[in-house]
Amino acid sequence: MRYFFLLITTFLFVTFTYAQNQPFTGTNNKKASKLFGEALQAFTMYDGKKANELLIKTIELDPKFVDGYMLLADLKEGNEQYNEAELLYEKVIDINPEFQIPYFKLATAQLNNGQYEKALGNLNLYKEKNGTQIDANKVERAFITAQFGATAVKNPVPYNPQNMGAGINSPLDEYFPGVSADKQVFIYTRLKSNRTEDFYISTKDQNNAWIQSINMGEPINSERNEGTISISSDGQYVFFTGCNWPEGEGSCDLYFSALDGMEWKEPRNLGFPINTRAWESQPSVSFDGRTLYFASARPGGFGGMDVWQSTYIKGRWSPPINLGPDINTAGNEETPFIAKDDATLYFTSDFHPGLGGVDIFYTRKNATGKWDKPTNLGFPINTNKDERCLTIGANGIDAYIASEREGGFGGLDLYEFELYNQARPIATGYVKGNVYDAKSLKKLKARIELIDLATGKTVIESQSNKATGAFLVSLQGNKNYALNVSADGYLFHSENFALKNQTATSPLLIDIPLKPLVAGEKVVLNNVFFEVDKFELKEESKVELNKLVTFLKNNPTLVIELSGHTDNTGIKQKNFELSNNRAKSVWQFLISNGIEATRLTYKGYGDTQPVADNKTEAGRKLNRRTEFKVVKL
Repeated sequence: MRYFFLLITTFLFVTFTYAQNQPFTGTNNKKASKLFGEALQAFTMYDGKKANELLIKTIELDPKFVDGYMLLADLKEGNEQYNEAELLYEKVIDINPEFQIPYFKLATAQLNNGQYEKALGNLNLYKEKNGTQIDANKVERAFITAQFGATAVKNPVPYNPQNMGAGINSPLDEYFPGVSADKQVFIYTRLKSNRTEDFYISTKDQNNAWIQSINMGEPINSERNEGTISISSDGQYVFFTGCNWPEGEGSCDLYFSALDGMEWKEPRNLGFPINTRAWESQPSVSFDGRTLYFASARPGGFGGMDVWQSTYIKGRWSPPINLGPDINTAGNEETPFIAKDDATLYFTSDFHPGLGGVDIFYTRKNATGKWDKPTNLGFPINTNKDERCLTIGANGIDAYIASEREGGFGGLDLYEFELYNQARPIATGYVKGNVYDAKSLKKLKARIELIDLATGKTVIESQSNKATGAFLVSLQGNKNYALNVSADGYLFHSENFALKNQTATSPLLIDIPLKPLVAGEKVVLNNVFFEVDKFELKEESKVELNKLVTFLKNNPTLVIELSGHTDNTGIKQKNFELSNNRAKSVWQFLISNGIEATRLTYKGYGDTQPVADNKTEAGRKLNRRTEFKVVKL
């Protein structure tokens, strides 16, 4: 309806305002004039079929009736019949080459048809004829699109999309994809036959193929409308759009749900300040779950829809911040997607220079923390049609997009493709595993913490699934991490991931057997570090030792022995002395941080208690360790 309103307004503007300044565009044929009046009335009543029939009769009665051709061309263009509209505008130019408007209208039809060079030529003709009838901003926008499109088509980017198959796609429309970091869980939106949206979920089988997706069901899906969804890196929680829900702040709000074992919890409205009376939609959560990007029409923006971000701090979402004028424009910026590198953002815009309609763009965060000027993703990923969503996998290569292409299952289908190098985010990896009781093998719900050893800051806080014990944590490259896993009634477990000088592209798969809190059990402190042949604690050791302090304070009756161990290289006596001094250094740290000396002993064992073969470097590395043993409770 809006498009018809724009068409009739444009047509009346052209016919009645500019006719006085243009050569004659009407007709002397009274019957043609009468039919045109009836067609115009049908047009204003949104009866396109009747208007089309009457206009064809009109121009048959007067083959040089310019207004008849113009209105019929507008009608064709409104129905996306751009080829027919082009022919009609060209006919008007043949009849009346001095009439300026058809050159611009022909150019816009050609832009809608992806004929950028032709459009540029007709825009130049309009300009050469000193055309002033069309708003100068519209003309300038058309020039920008034509010039950008002509250049982009001559310089295509690599693009070979593959349909994701019957497990994902159907004769209905599928769009807004989301994928877990390990590419094992895929969630997306499907437009159902009753024109409401639901979320569907698929997982991979043993052959790495997507199985038949199923409706996510209640409580996330409802009789109302659900839109875009963003799945966390570990696949354990989602943010999504819910429209017209009873507890909503506005027409569409953002909601949150967590996976509790094998069931999704009742969704929770994120509330103010995330949601307002305005339209909030299209969430995308960062790799660590602490930053949420979304589109909103709230006041304080730069145009229609803008991209905003909010950060989770001390249990609350901060007031959203607009991403600023480099990203947001007088038009509409929507469907943000933040890559796992936390430094590359993809979004759509109908205003940044593009190929027409809605295009996909990307921007990178620079050293100052600001977003650079956006880059169009290029042709043929972007076209003269609307491209509305893009999701990138953790490896920075796998990309997912919705497209209406020949050979699909019908309507919009989801496709997978390799994103070309220049547009890729920095590749990231992940550590994935299962937590279980070391004795009974029962799966456990445990606290998962990923800590940056250089800063001592917790990067990710998560939990393993209570039903499966599974967890997944994203890893960015060029950092050293400590992974701490803990549960009530168990000794904690630590792992070290030394990625300071490498990317984190290779998945790390580990099992975490948590040992019950009983006498005799031992824990290796994998994140306690010393220089070679020295016993002074390195600064990054404090991360793990502070965890040990907290653990001992939470278990005030626990008595432990601290022990140092070496490999079998070097002189045995020196190894005993070194291992003893290292254990003593840990003992001193614990005492200085409030642990009673009566609860602690220490001893060096040299190379007498190996846990691996000393014949290999990998084995010797395992033997060089600091650990503690529960003496009594």
